[in-house]
Amino acid sequence: MNFRRQHFRLSPTIISFHAIAIVLLFLSAGARAESQSNVMFVLDGSNSMWGQIDGTAKISIAKDVMTELITDWDETVPMGLMVYGHRRRGDCQDIETVALPGQATKQTLIGKVQSITPRGKTPISLSLLTAKAELLLHNLGKFPGPKTSLVLVSDGLETCNADPCASALEWEVADPGTDVHVIGFDVTDEESRALQCISRNTGGKFFRANNADELQAALKETVKIASGGSPAPTADVADAQPAEPQASQFLYAKLCEACERLNPLDVSWNVYKDGQPFYTGLGVIFPDDPVFEAGNYEVAVRYKSSQVTATGEIEFGEDGEQIGALDLNGGSAVMFAYATDDKTMAAEPIFYQFYPITEGEPASEPLTENASSNSATWLPAGLYRVVASHDQVKESAEIEIIAGEETRHDFDMRVGYFEPAAVLTPGSKPLGGFMDFFVYATQDAARKTSALDSIVSLINANGDRQPLKPGRYFVRASVSYNRGTVGFSRIFPFEIRANEVTAPVFDMNGGLLSHAVKSESGKSITNIDYVGADDGKRVEYFNAGGSNTAAFPVGRYYLRILSGGETYESDQFEILPGKTTTVNVTIP
Repeated sequence: MNFRRQHFRLSPTIISFHAIAIVLLFLSAGARAESQSNVMFVLDGSNSMWGQIDGTAKISIAKDVMTELITDWDETVPMGLMVYGHRRRGDCQDIETVALPGQATKQTLIGKVQSITPRGKTPISLSLLTAKAELLLHNLGKFPGPKTSLVLVSDGLETCNADPCASALEWEVADPGTDVHVIGFDVTDEESRALQCISRNTGGKFFRANNADELQAALKETVKIASGGSPAPTADVADAQPAEPQASQFLYAKLCEACERLNPLDVSWNVYKDGQPFYTGLGVIFPDDPVFEAGNYEVAVRYKSSQVTATGEIEFGEDGEQIGALDLNGGSAVMFAYATDDKTMAAEPIFYQFYPITEGEPASEPLTENASSNSATWLPAGLYRVVASHDQVKESAEIEIIAGEETRHDFDMRVGYFEPAAVLTPGSKPLGGFMDFFVYATQDAARKTSALDSIVSLINANGDRQPLKPGRYFVRASVSYNRGTVGFSRIFPFEIRANEVTAPVFDMNGGLLSHAVKSESGKSITNIDYVGADDGKRVEYFNAGGSNTAAFPVGRYYLRILSGGETYESDQFEILPGKTTTVNVTIP
């Protein structure tokens, strides 16, 4: 094998950039003449930013340093901001363009930086591509066009099945001249090499910062370069270097006992000799790395950025080569969720969660997540409960991961949509926001108003649309006029068909009652019962004064009024479909 440092990562990207590259080239053709310099920051808001440096979370350090930088920013240099991984777990499209250069005030940018809460993944490739495309569109038609530099601040590797190093090279071909400067914040040697490749392939500079002071210095130096100044001499800047030396040794692992050795570039190693740290990095050893002499070494290993890990011992022979390979005992899961009857169209967006099963019970928290169909999720061998989520629809399945093998499973995520409405009587005005629709799988469940755990879906406003799996359901339609405490419900059946919208208009067969109860003596009205005239049973009650307007089923009623310890009854009245019945009562 012929390895060079520049090609440290061979895993394929899930994004095809070739078509976008052509677009970038077209857009940039008329906007490359340079004048003013712009700077666009791309900040890492992924879950790993909760890691600590000397007892302080990296995200806290980054917030403080960025806030100071923005506060002292030269306003003659337009600045923009993008953040990724800060809103949703497991979503490789969680990328937010807060502002393009010159579109936001310092206070707005500081407020956004301070609000970042790390949650998700690290989509470096897609974030940089999105930033470049948005900047080109933003600057289209400007002549001379501004020189814009991207500044990426990241604490680790891409985690969305893309190769930012290779992608950066494609961007440079498509849109030469947009530098990507990279700051690796508290990164390992492996992560440093990966991030440095991005800056090298785009003509940018690379800095490595291990604490708050170094991050502050790196940002200031990067801004100086991006704004058109010259870099200060520093050992951390990744200047152009002559060709790297050839790899001298390799570390090998495999997914199963009978499997072939894995590509050394896909496996990360922490190696110990006699209990002391000896080497950290990928499985490609260069002449300036420690030399693995004959003997045994303790190791902790991770395949790609996955949950496939192992600890154990490896042995090097007298010839300087590893004997055998470390067994990682892992395999892959490839999930697909289809949205159509022919099972060819993927349900998007999709989110998979993998829960290990131990002694027949799935774990309470997922081991890992994936937001892509037909992409490999690498897992330790064993049983898993996989939960697929599309919109508000969930499906689950049990799968087995076999070491060295690929496990595939398809989820039926076909959905239809329920868009209910309701009226007091046919032809009357829709009740709109006065309605709640509780969806149940069975009629019995719909009749039990306390069966909250049986609710399949809840729609809080007339006209809202919710996804549901195809099938027959029952809805408890509840009207609460003026969103008061008094109302009534009716149960209706309905059916959902795949890829169709079911939009029934339910007839509540009711009317409105508007009443005013007054006391001649001025006594307060303690409570009013609404009583059915036929059976004498209380239908509802009201204890917030003497006046109210509420919806009731069609029928005859009377009011039972409690005031000053005395009980009074009104004359009977009738609620008519779609009509308002007015009742005025005066008590002593």
